[in-house]
Amino acid sequence: MSSPLQGNPLALNAVSTGHRDRVDDIAVAVIGCGLHSTTSILPSVRHAAMRLVAVCDLDEGRAELARRQFGAERAYRSLDEVLARTDLDAVVVVGPPELHVSAGIAALESGRHVFIEKPPGTSVTDALQLQRASQLARKHVMVGFMKRRASAYRLVKQVIAQKEFGAVTSVQLTYAHWPVAGLRLHLVDMSIHALDLVRWLVGDPSRFTVYKREVGGNHVLALMLEHSPPAVSYLDLSAFQPGVQERLVVTGEGAVVRVEGLTDLEYVRQGATDSVYEPNSRITSSWSPELAIPDRQNDRLILQGYAGEMVAFAEAVQDGRKVDPSIDDGVAAMRLIEAIVDAPDGLSMVDLRHTRAPTVRTETA
Repeated sequence: MSSPLQGNPLALNAVSTGHRDRVDDIAVAVIGCGLHSTTSILPSVRHAAMRLVAVCDLDEGRAELARRQFGAERAYRSLDEVLARTDLDAVVVVGPPELHVSAGIAALESGRHVFIEKPPGTSVTDALQLQRASQLARKHVMVGFMKRRASAYRLVKQVIAQKEFGAVTSVQLTYAHWPVAGLRLHLVDMSIHALDLVRWLVGDPSRFTVYKREVGGNHVLALMLEHSPPAVSYLDLSAFQPGVQERLVVTGEGAVVRVEGLTDLEYVRQGATDSVYEPNSRITSSWSPELAIPDRQNDRLILQGYAGEMVAFAEAVQDGRKVDPSIDDGVAAMRLIEAIVDAPDGLSMVDLRHTRAPTVRTETA
């Protein structure tokens, strides 16, 4: 199994996985059989209490290939035909942002719970439409912010909740990646992960300062978010890296936890003495997955959080509980993105308490 924090009573709780084929498994359909779906979402279904009854894609050949590869009962080209099934409990939507909105709303209106990949549309208005459809249907929408269930970040969440860690004083997060042309696409397709991760760790910000610079259609952003005192977060969001570079540092009161690339975690806390000159006054613990061991918890899909989110979605549907993260979290992330997009180029400060949020009007008969 993945190693617990050495020299520390904290240990990472395993994702509840196992061989599934139970009568209470929920029946799901996956809409969208593209690259991301077939490499991360459909392979994660096997970890969850799910029975894959249908896959659907406009490309019939791609849908049929996914059916054979992942053992779905049937492949479809039409979403309407999928939703006409009488044995369907939930729908998973993985595709372009526009599909998340249109297929998500259609599935909700058919009476199914819904999981959508991030982002929940391309604007806060899209996210609000999904939120309103969820409320009207009285069905849940879970958003695929999988970093909340990445192994290292789950452990960070456990660490910062400990009394010895103290209050979170700062978060530093680098989330840099390959070029993504256009600021909105940069934010909704990639940086939304970083924005949600910070919200999950230290709560909603009240205001932010941002420096935006565009070079050749791509952007670099330096973002400082102010949360409830005393927490401040600093985000480096760049679209100029050769691949994805990810680093998180959370500082408490006399303690700090660092994660490099989702696989290496170091936790440093003050020891028995308060003297900064004592060589043994600090205690350092570490965690990393034991990749040499073929253990289920070392599966890439679990380490990255994809399997964990499928497991959580299935359990919430089974138990009749709220999903987490929900469409409310999707709306909050999109509101923050809108504020960043609307901020002037260069250096600017935005007070989120004074920004007017868009609303969705519902037509009544």
